[in-house]
Amino acid sequence: MALPKNNPTTFCKAFIERELESYHENSIWMSYWPVMENMVNRSDELKIPFAELIQEFGYSDKFEGIYPENSYIWLVLEHIWCSINFSKQDVVEARNELKELKTIQEDIVELALQLSSKLRKQSELYEISGFQKHDYQSLTDLIEQASENNYLYHSNVSSKIKSLTGQYDLKYWPNRADLVEAIATFENIQPVPGHSAFPNKVIDGRESDLKDFVLSFDNKFSEFNDLPKNFRFTNNAMADIINIVLDLPAENLASGDAIRVIRNRFKKV
Repeated sequence: MALPKNNPTTFCKAFIERELESYHENSIWMSYWPVMENMVNRSDELKIPFAELIQEFGYSDKFEGIYPENSYIWLVLEHIWCSINFSKQDVVEARNELKELKTIQEDIVELALQLSSKLRKQSELYEISGFQKHDYQSLTDLIEQASENNYLYHSNVSSKIKSLTGQYDLKYWPNRADLVEAIATFENIQPVPGHSAFPNKVIDGRESDLKDFVLSFDNKFSEFNDLPKNFRFTNNAMADIINIVLDLPAENLASGDAIRVIRNRFKKV
């Protein structure tokens, strides 16, 4: 299907319609259908961003020309309809998940240290109390039991591990308490995890629907991906994109001035 190249709006509208039709035919990416339909139905309100795309990349179609230049229009338009993922609900969910991850990490450290201490105390008591443990769990035993349902381990690794433990007695291997304590040590030194969709200044910053969207949207052009590097829509174009993607009500529309303030404030952050 040849796309009309008479003006940016008709070209981009036809491009989105073709992608949406493909999504329908293959029943994929259904969560993006409403956004794409909104972009098509309100394409006149996206004249500025569409014009900026064509000005920057020309009437390039992914089925024509040479990669990667022929893919930029497609990838940026796709980025626009996928940016529905930068809505307030998704950001709030990400912040809550980070809080939970931090709590779990702290719990793991605490519990691993407690278990390590209990294991050492148990070993000490068996050594001095006169009681005899029915069986002892070596490193090999631990790995074997943990890999009980892993056929790849038993087919490829088990015999090699057993041969090593046969060559070297227990003094060469960590005991159970050492292994558990290593879990605590590992978790305790892990940095705060980054999010695949939201930059740290969104996750860590004060909650703001508009700010979170703009920073997340712009940040994608600086990440390691196939989007054109360092491309930015103008402030007015960005405002139009937000209004359509988030389907904002008339009394709460984003403005170019608001986008400018956000970008200037966080430019060096």
